[in-house]
Formats: sequence, C-alpha cells, structure tokens
Amino acid sequence: MANPDLISRLAWQRCIGDRFINYLGEEEIIPVARKERMLRTMGYDLDDDAAIEEAIFQLDGAPWTRLLRPVYVLTADTSGSVGPGVECHVPDALLDTTGEWRLALEEGLSELEGDWLPAELEETGEYWIGDQRYSRRLLPVPAALPLGYHQLTLALGAKSATASLILAPAQAYQSKTMAAGERIWGTAIQLYTLRSETNWGLGDFSDLNTLIQEMSARGAGFIGLNPIHALYPINPEHASPYSPSNRSFINPLYVDVTRVPEFEFAKALQKRYRSPEFQAELESLRADTHVDYARVGPLKYEFFEGLYTVFRARHLERDTDRGRQFRAFVEQGGEALFEHATFEALLAHFKAQDINAWGWPAWPESYQDHHSPAVQQFVDTHQDAIQYRLYLQFIADEQLRAVNAAAERSGMALGLYRDLAVGADRGGAEVWSNREIFCGEASVGAPPDALGPTGQNWGLPPLDPIRLEAEAYATFITLVRNNMRGCGALRIDHAMALFRLWWCPPGADAAQGVYVHYNLDHLLGILNLESQRNQCMVIAEDLGTVPEEVMHRFPAAQLYSNKVFYFETSPAGTTPPEQYPARSLAIVANHDMPTLSAYWNRSDLELRRTLNMFPTPDSYHEERARREGCKQSILDALQATGRLPAGVPERAEELPEMTPELSFAIHCFLASGSAQLVAVQLEDLLLINDPVNVPGTSDEYRNWRRKLTQDTRGLFRAEGTDGFAHQMTRERS
Repeated sequence: MANPDLISRLAWQRCIGDRFINYLGEEEIIPVARKERMLRTMGYDLDDDAAIEEAIFQLDGAPWTRLLRPVYVLTADTSGSVGPGVECHVPDALLDTTGEWRLALEEGLSELEGDWLPAELEETGEYWIGDQRYSRRLLPVPAALPLGYHQLTLALGAKSATASLILAPAQAYQSKTMAAGERIWGTAIQLYTLRSETNWGLGDFSDLNTLIQEMSARGAGFIGLNPIHALYPINPEHASPYSPSNRSFINPLYVDVTRVPEFEFAKALQKRYRSPEFQAELESLRADTHVDYARVGPLKYEFFEGLYTVFRARHLERDTDRGRQFRAFVEQGGEALFEHATFEALLAHFKAQDINAWGWPAWPESYQDHHSPAVQQFVDTHQDAIQYRLYLQFIADEQLRAVNAAAERSGMALGLYRDLAVGADRGGAEVWSNREIFCGEASVGAPPDALGPTGQNWGLPPLDPIRLEAEAYATFITLVRNNMRGCGALRIDHAMALFRLWWCPPGADAAQGVYVHYNLDHLLGILNLESQRNQCMVIAEDLGTVPEEVMHRFPAAQLYSNKVFYFETSPAGTTPPEQYPARSLAIVANHDMPTLSAYWNRSDLELRRTLNMFPTPDSYHEERARREGCKQSILDALQATGRLPAGVPERAEELPEMTPELSFAIHCFLASGSAQLVAVQLEDLLLINDPVNVPGTSDEYRNWRRKLTQDTRGLFRAEGTDGFAHQMTRERS
C-alpha cells in the first residue's frame, strides 16, 4: 500500500471527503484504502511516493505560482454589493511592482481597466515553495458591475493571467405570483405514458398540449415532466430518461410528426401516413399497454428523414425565413449542439457497419476523441447527415417552446417544469463531447441506506470537480441553460450533487465508494444566474440525508425543496402538510416509488420479492409490517382532520385496496398544506398498480414503458376526476 499520509493528502486535494454522516445519523470515517482505490480510479500513479508528492504539488502548490485561478464566482447581494474580491497570488519579489488589470464585460459591452499594487491589498494567506514566499491578496472588484460572465486579466511584471469572473445573484428567480405566496397544484407526468387517439404509441408534445388545456381549465398551475433528454436513436430500447445520451438536448421521439410544418408539403409521407396499413400499425401501438420503443422509434425516424428532405429543399436551399431561423438556432446552440449532432451521425454510421457499435467506446479508437483528425474528416464529408440531426433538435425545441407558450396563454401560474437528470450514460454524446471533464472509470451512486443496504450504483460517470473548475464550468453552464429553455421551473434531480456525489469504484459494490465534493458556492451561483436570466424557478430534489452544509443554503437561495408524502413521518405519525416549508414541491410519490394503489395493497412488496430484491425473508416481512403502520398513520391523520371519507374504515387492515375516494382525500389533505406547489401523479387518480420504474432493476422489469390506462381527455372528463380537480383548486385558494 502507498504511503497513507500521502494518500490522505492527495485525496483531500482531489475533493475526496474524510467522513460523512450516514443514514443512521452516525459519523462514518472513510478508510485510507478506499481513498487509494478512488485515486487510482481517477488515474493517479500511487506506486511511487515522488509521483504522489508531485500530484499534490500540482493541486496545492502550483496554483500559487499563477496570478489567478481559472474562475471566480462572486455573489452580489440585493443592493448590488459584491463580496470581498478576487483572490490573486503574488510572489514577494513583485509585491511592490505596479501591475495592470483589465475587465472585459460580457458580450463586449465595455472594458474597465486600471493599475494595482499588490503590497496595498489585503493579505489572506501565504504559501512557501522552497525559499520563495507567495501571498494571497484580495483585489477589489469595481462597484456596480452587471451580473454575468466577464473576463479578468492581470499583468504584473513579466507575469499575466486571465480568468473568468462570474458575478451571480444571491437567489434564484421566483415569479411575482409565487413570491406573493400563491399556492398552486398540478401534475407530475412521464410524458411517454400519455395516451391519445393521435399519438404513435408514445406520448408526445401534442398530448402534452392537450393535458395543459384540460388541467388549466380546471385550475391547475403547472405540469412537471420527466427528463426529456436525448437518448439513443439507434437503440430505442435504451429507454431510461435518467440515463440519457445527452442532457443538454431533447429526445425527438416526443415530436408530433404531423405538427411539423414540413409535413404539410411532404406528399409521400402523407400518403404513407394515411394508408390503411400504417394506420393499423398506429392503432396497434396505441392499444399496447406499454410503449414499444423498438417499433415506434424506426417509424418516427423514417418520417423525420422525409421531413428533413422537404425542409432542406424548401427552406435551406431557398434561404427562407424558416431556413434562417434554423441557422440562428444552430448558431445559438454553439459547439455543444454541433458535437451532439456529429455524435449521432457517427453513431448511425458505425451502427450500420457493426450492430454492436452501441456507443463511442465501441467505435474505432481514432473516433473516440471528439477533436481527432478522423472526426474532423467525418464532419467534412458528412455535412448533410449532421445537418439532419441539427434539424431534429430544431423541431423538438420548436414544439417544446410552443407547448410552454400554450401553458402561459392558458393562465397557468408556473407552466411546465422540466427535470434535469443527475448524470449521462457512459457511451453517449455528452460524455464523448466532454471526456476530459468526466471521470470515465467511476460511477455515480449512493451510500448504503435502509432501502439499499449495499448502496446504489447508477452506472453514470461523474463530472470531475477539478476539471470543471479548470474549464470555468462551461459544461455546467451549457447544461443548466439548455434545460431552462421552454419551461417555468427546472427540477434538479439529486440536487445534493451541487455539493457532493457518491463515487463508486469499478469492480466493487457501492458501499466501497467515497463522497467527492464540489464547489457549492460556484455551482449555486451559476444556477442562480441562469435561473434569473431565463426566469426559471429551481426545484432542488433534496430527498434522503441532507448535509448540514446544504440545509440552509438552498432555502436562502430561494430553491424549492421536494417533499414526498410517504417519507414525511415522525414517531408521532404522518407529518401534517401544514408543517411543510412554503417554498417546496409536495407530492404523494414519484417515479421511483410505488403508486398509491400499489403502496396500499402492497403489490410493490410482492413484486420486489418476486424479483429477489429483499436481502432476507425477514426483511420482506419487516417491510410489510412497517407498511401497515404507515397506512394506519395516514388514516389517523385524515380522521384527525375530518378528511376521512364517509364509508372508509378507520382501520387499515379493513381496507386492503385503495379507493378513488381515499386517493382524492389524501391528495386534498396534501393540498391543504403550506407547500406552494402540490403535484398529483395521474397514475394515482387512475389507481394504477404497476410501477413505471423499479429502482435496482434493468432487464428484470419493463421500466419506463408502462402507459396510463386512459387517454388524457377521457381522464379529466370523467365525473369523479373532474370533481377532484376542482376540489384541488379550491384547497389551494
């Protein structure tokens, strides 16, 4: 084993935590052996003490030899006052040397410049390299700077450096309506589960528009979406929205083909669409209880290619207004969008040659680097294939924006909220385009807890905090900005990732992982800035153990927390909803949990037992007993507040199945509370048993496919559901 002291020092510099509080409330110390394993996973040579010492120096000492760090994120308070200033590093030999500074404001608005004398600045630290002393000095920031992304350049003697200076607000955006304390309700949906008489067997943006009409007419204020990130066009069975190819872009399968403007002029496509054979295929797909991605995907992409052919001929070759809109969209999308389209073109290219070319790790090595000459040559010779993929993002963005505009016109207070997954799939476009800032060998997960005694490994490579800072968070900025488009709020899945993530090493169970820490000040500042610019509220999914360092930061930044009714309990019973924080999103359950019907009849426990997911027979029986206690607690809470429906027994053992009346009562109880946002899952109105996802499974269960049992219009025009919706609106007023 390598020198334990050196290992611990290097681990500290690489943001690996020494300890954490586990789910039992106990402090857990990370052994040196686990730190060593993770450092090796990060790519360090730990067999040579000199190499370790050099690695420590590069992280700890070398930054002192540079005038500036790569990036500074400063916070402006509500008065516009900025924090203490920019920390710069100066060797003693230059303390009395007059230097120059220049601040280029974002988008070339203007430049500020002046002189600086290090000896006159406040000293906040020192570092010795041999007999050379370096001091940290605070350089004041000019007053009344605009919020945004600026460039600071310092010159001192023969030294010079440039850094990104990000000036961020202290709080995220909050609409006037929500700031005034309005309480609203809405729904949280998996878009692909929606049924209609017009979709292709998978819920699309037109179905979403219908849902907006139906819900806004009944007083709902928002619709929450599953992540609609880009997946793998050549592998439609890779269906998890939480394991996407690229989080910055949209899954084109949600596009309603017949609503794309080019469809009107695509005579051959119209003929095929109207043919009895094609309509029979659509009817079959709509009738299926589950989304059949293997059939839907090829059908839609066949039509997408035809639509692009029409678009190219009518708009690109003629340089029409629509063609110019497309080019503006591509220019705004920048390098990230172009590389995504390039990846998808390469993916199709190699898949046509080799059925096993599932992602970039299975490509020829010369194509695995997105900056390689081979990739550039491919770009030069496959412009049309790349432009086709750019077009897919153009029409997807177009339809999403149209739907959000419809939500705004309908009077919804919030409109759509989108969901940002915690990571991206290892073989996808996002990792390929940013390999240098991902730790490709590690995986994101969670430490052991009551539900997962061996921890969780989600199989998603984590972003490297050191490399993120080195690139001035450009990837994170793009990610947040793109996901705030076309919505009124953004839900951050596993928002603790702004502070720390559990990294799992390869070849070991998740319990052998470590927490790697991120710069919360920097990431939260950027999130606030993009939130204000996009007028997009932020919902921080903060389920599980919330570390002390985060507990007060999120509320202070006006981030909404997430409260799940199942989890809001205490030794005294079900926590009354009026005790929830006002700035929170409350929901009975989410996509990772049993539906209300399954929770009540315990069919989720039976399913988990069938799938061998209980470590011991005793744990299954313990969970059954615990569930009965939770159900009784819910009934007691309803009884105590006069909300138990007539005819519903007071004892849980006398009510083996969920009823519509009890489901409505539970949701109205939740809506009576203080959370400003209350969401209803449509599954719970329909009393669906089957889960949309069973965490911890892949091929064992058909995750991310189960549809709703009614179409959208039929659901809300049923007498009971219509009455429930209006009652929810009354509860919230």
